[in-house]
Amino acid sequence: MLQRLRNGMAESLAIAFFVFPALARAGALRAKIPVLVDTDIGTDIDDAFALALVARSPELKLLGVTTVSGDTRARARLAAKLLWVAGLRSVPVAAGVPGKPLPIEQARWAKGFRSPELLREDAVAFLKSEILRQPGKITLIAIGPLTNLGALLKSDPALAGKIKRIVMMGGSIAHGYDGDRRPVAEYNVASDPSAAQVVFSSGVRILMCPLDVTAMLQLRHAARHRIFTELTPLTNALTLLYHLWNQRTPTLFDPMAVAMVMEPSLCRTQPLAIRVDAQGYTRVVKGQPPNAKVALDTHPAKFFRFYLRRVAPERRARVGKLLSPPR
Repeated sequence: MLQRLRNGMAESLAIAFFVFPALARAGALRAKIPVLVDTDIGTDIDDAFALALVARSPELKLLGVTTVSGDTRARARLAAKLLWVAGLRSVPVAAGVPGKPLPIEQARWAKGFRSPELLREDAVAFLKSEILRQPGKITLIAIGPLTNLGALLKSDPALAGKIKRIVMMGGSIAHGYDGDRRPVAEYNVASDPSAAQVVFSSGVRILMCPLDVTAMLQLRHAARHRIFTELTPLTNALTLLYHLWNQRTPTLFDPMAVAMVMEPSLCRTQPLAIRVDAQGYTRVVKGQPPNAKVALDTHPAKFFRFYLRRVAPERRARVGKLLSPPR
């Protein structure tokens, strides 16, 4: 009898030794990454595609969205409606301080949209309250000009130590737009260089996705067709917004920043010291300690495979064919 008890105890301990760590690992794998997204959705189309990727990524816990640049309230309505259509109906959306007028043709889709999740609280106050609620845990995904983030860090520099990291689309190291092999003043940074200077000098961990890994991400006809014929409420919304955008081939700059939160292997990265000059160029400074991890190289086919399997998973097609230009 005593021997059977001993054997049973040994077996239980062995099970606990192997099972409990496995359960703990499984729990860790299931833990969601809390994120806040700051966006200028409505002018270019890539912000909508980026928000769609957030909505279709179970690894992420979207705590809220803030809008920046131009008519920020129109952008907030657009973001809130897209989230509503995607099934994320309890995600708060806060507008930043309005800027100079800009074309936002996609905002027509959300004209008159109302939701209790559209906050009266301004973007900076909302960001601060969320960060203080979970200090050290939240990743900020910045896919527009850095105006809100700069204002946030200027309002309370101590917040820098309470942000887990900033993952941003912006800047240019060795490549520009449309195959230009020279660095340029990239739009998100050049729109508000002083805010970008605050962000890069704040001490917050930064993962930067510049034009070097985003400017080649053209969503060709076959890939668009795959998304637009998925016929979910979310992809139907992307179809409408694409037509309101009224251009031909989108470049998915912003979705790369979202993807890198979950799949850092999509890009080769390197720690660099980045200085933002008055014109919005992101200069690499030699001999200085790094203030950002910078994505420098990528394989577009790998990115599109990742993106399409999430946003349009039902239709299977060879990614190489999807990326080829239309005849």
